Amino acid sequence: MPEIGLAGQKKLHESFVLIIGCGGLGSIVAPYLAGAGVGRIRLVDGDNPSLSNLHRQVFFTESDKESKSITLSKHLRKLNSEIRVETLSQMLSKSNVEDAFHDVDLVIECSDSMPCKYLVNDYSHFRGIPMVYGAIHKYEGYVSLFKNESSEDCHLRDVFPEINRNIQSCSEVGVLNTIAGIIGLFQANEALKHILGIGKSLEGELLSYNALENSQFKFKLQKNWRKPIKQTLDTLDYSDLGCETISEISWINYLKNSDDYQLISILDSVEEPVLIDGAQRIAMRDLKPNHIQDFNKPVALYCMSGKRSAVMVTELLNLDSALKVFSIKGGRHSFKDAH
Repeated sequence: MPEIGLAGQKKLHESFVLIIGCGGLGSIVAPYLAGAGVGRIRLVDGDNPSLSNLHRQVFFTESDKESKSITLSKHLRKLNSEIRVETLSQMLSKSNVEDAFHDVDLVIECSDSMPCKYLVNDYSHFRGIPMVYGAIHKYEGYVSLFKNESSEDCHLRDVFPEINRNIQSCSEVGVLNTIAGIIGLFQANEALKHILGIGKSLEGELLSYNALENSQFKFKLQKNWRKPIKQTLDTLDYSDLGCETISEISWINYLKNSDDYQLISILDSVEEPVLIDGAQRIAMRDLKPNHIQDFNKPVALYCMSGKRSAVMVTELLNLDSALKVFSIKGGRHSFKDAH
């Protein structure tokens, strides 16, 4: 194609792209960039493929045992042996963000964690690294390009100023699997256009796509966030299970010592009609420190994926640091794997 040519292939070969998250979005984005000839790709994800996620993470299989980043990297090397693929098999956090971002030209945000998305956004803007944003929810998806060339450039906080920790993840609320593929392709396309300098980018716009209606809209972004981004980075910890580890136990450890814990489900009866044996139900909206104090032993909370229970544990400990309360890693989705 004349729009690309040898000069364009050279741009692709010399580019270095960081992909945060190798699930439903990242596993779509990465092969298309590798196939297009992006010379260097770094994959960041410490999670392993889960059976409950395979409907939207169609690259992975039931037999995959290694982390998503390792599994995906092996595929990329088979797809294009002339590119360089690096992996960081860890969840992104403030402690490793500098290593993850080292030397990259472009960041593509593909995680399923609100705090992680904001960490990627804030650090990208602070370092002046362009970022392709993508998010999915139920049957809708969103894409944008944040160029981050100056402090006046729009970024995620100009659209959604603060982290909303109550938004449920794809694992918890459900998602139409095709929307992950569609938005992942939009992200890959936006990345290639940016690298090649062709077409009209989504800079200054947020693309919203509805898979049920086959409709899409582009919203003009306006600069609203005026706080120093460095101050934001310094003061926030961006913590949840998607980015950092909090007080948690596994189902295996709980089951071995179940008599030592009080098991609490923070799910409502619609999400979980039948409780796990030994559990009591206290909906997340109703749970207070005094409920934990009423039990004479440590309390183990669970939700569907472990994310909401992690947020709940953090909030409870912020109110009373002496509480003996834990989140069960992986939530109800991983309960059957522990038997």
